[in-house]
Amino acid sequence: MSPEVPTTIGLAPIPLRDGLVLGRGEDAGAILPDAAVSRRHAAVRRAGTGQGWRIEDLGSRSGSFLNGRLFQSEELVFGDLIRLGPFHLRYDGRFLNETAGVTGACLDARHLDKTVSGVPILSDVSLSVTPCQFVGVIGPSGAGKSTLLDALCALRPAHRGSVKLDGVDLYTRYEDLREELGYVPQDDIVPLDLTVEDALVYSARLRLPRSTPLSEIRKLVLHTMRRLGLEERARTAVGRLSGGQRKRVSVGAELLCRPRLMFLDEPTSGLDPAAEFRLMESLRHLAATGCTILCTTHVMGNAYLFDRLAVMFGGRLVFFGEPDKALQHFGVDRLTVLYDRLEEAPANTWPSHEETSTPSDPRILPRRSKRAAALPILLLRQSAILRADKKNLLLMLGQPVFIGLIVTWVSKDASLVLFFAYIATLWFGCGNAAQEIVKEFPMFRRERLIGLGRHQYLLAKFLSLGRITVLQSLLLYAVMQIGAWGVGGSPAWQIPALAMTALAAVGIGLAISAWAKSVLQAVMLVPLVLIPQILFSGFTPPAGEMKPGPYLVSRAMPSAAAQNVMDVSLFWNRKISGSRRVDFPSAFSNLNRDKSLKNGLIFQNPKPAWWGLGALAGWIVGSYWAAWFLLRKKERG
Repeated sequence: MSPEVPTTIGLAPIPLRDGLVLGRGEDAGAILPDAAVSRRHAAVRRAGTGQGWRIEDLGSRSGSFLNGRLFQSEELVFGDLIRLGPFHLRYDGRFLNETAGVTGACLDARHLDKTVSGVPILSDVSLSVTPCQFVGVIGPSGAGKSTLLDALCALRPAHRGSVKLDGVDLYTRYEDLREELGYVPQDDIVPLDLTVEDALVYSARLRLPRSTPLSEIRKLVLHTMRRLGLEERARTAVGRLSGGQRKRVSVGAELLCRPRLMFLDEPTSGLDPAAEFRLMESLRHLAATGCTILCTTHVMGNAYLFDRLAVMFGGRLVFFGEPDKALQHFGVDRLTVLYDRLEEAPANTWPSHEETSTPSDPRILPRRSKRAAALPILLLRQSAILRADKKNLLLMLGQPVFIGLIVTWVSKDASLVLFFAYIATLWFGCGNAAQEIVKEFPMFRRERLIGLGRHQYLLAKFLSLGRITVLQSLLLYAVMQIGAWGVGGSPAWQIPALAMTALAAVGIGLAISAWAKSVLQAVMLVPLVLIPQILFSGFTPPAGEMKPGPYLVSRAMPSAAAQNVMDVSLFWNRKISGSRRVDFPSAFSNLNRDKSLKNGLIFQNPKPAWWGLGALAGWIVGSYWAAWFLLRKKERG
């Protein structure tokens, strides 16, 4: 019988089917040609309808191994590594793919230097980390720990020197290697409003190949939660967890891709001693089960859990070795007094660590898998975040109702009502968007490392927030129409003006968020943007009565563009008369700045409205690109 899958050295991907036999016999569905493989070594079977796959050992002589453990029958989870004789096969939900079989990665850094504003913050740092080691990076504040970690993971590369992953240059081949890296910064890298399970599912969908079945993703998420002790918190919002549990969720997001090399920056920061120990013990276990881990920390009490300590001082690596040898090297009896010992002499008087190990030979890189399009996933995640905070959602929908009712209760003057309609819309959009980027920036930066594009991230924000802001503006308009027993004017001009004002406001809010350094700063900037919109809108004082200087400023405001459209809507297809001029003095003054309007004429001049809509379109495009450039600057910052 001919095999269903050609299996010479360099196996083709093996498609899964119920009852598939793996072995060296000719009757096997996939032949593994080696004497260490039994004729019928193992079989793949369906775990149940829609439940994935199981693998069973068929009484092989040399045994079957899953993730380094001998097994008889196990359910497969995405990323599992199966060893049958000399063959290593990785499970991806649809195929078994031959792989090199190496678990943790080998990291070699040589002569790393980095200077900021003329001050060296990394000086000739070299180290070599072998597979599955747990390495702690310690040192006083400002010693260069985080800078070293950022350089080693290519988040902010060193200015000079090289970093190699299994002999392959990380800086030049980052796109090919990024799937093998995990990075957990100090801040949370999953949305706090989502439940633990939902946050991890969206993280997995962004990280895993696009062909990965959703059932496999959910199974992987459940496996990851069990591994980190989060299963009982699966339906709890991440923001309601303790600090240690939130950190484990961030670690879980990185473990979804089964990284071979993990970086963590101060993972125990802000945790109580018990939570610190549990997290560090979990990381120790991860390293023991096939992941190389580098972790910056300020906690000396758990240093015995590390295989190696890297001691940084003044941007220099002054020690790299086993924790017990660090005591002898620095002449101290316990690590808790190490920093005091370092401070006894200037940093440049401590000898730097000289790496003597030979870098590993470059390996053949695996073919990169194609990920699913990020924009639809980000849009779904943004909608899930919005739905998760029901109080905030009700507030967002309640604001336009309240404002519409109170405005029309105080006055039913059409020009005043329309003025408040577009000013409130500007407020909705800026308020909705001003915090979005700045509060999620650590998450965005991490997702950039896995290949997320700026445009994908920003466009998802713009479309999601634009949709809710347009809905708010139209709800406000509907309430005002009811409350004023008909606002008056032409809705054909008013509705597009409000919709485009909403989108422009969202763009402005995103630009604010990309520029701000903190959520508080973003919130404080919103009034500074909105107050000039009121003053220079052309409603009060009317644009027709402004002096040349303020008038020129007014022409650059989105509020003035919206007011232009509203002015035209109030006079559109109506006869100009004394009573109409009295009813709408601001609109008449704005439209008659050139003194061209005469009593008795039917107003049908659309130019001011088209100018206003065109200006709003310019604001939409311009503010989006401003947010993009500011986001790029912040990212590179």
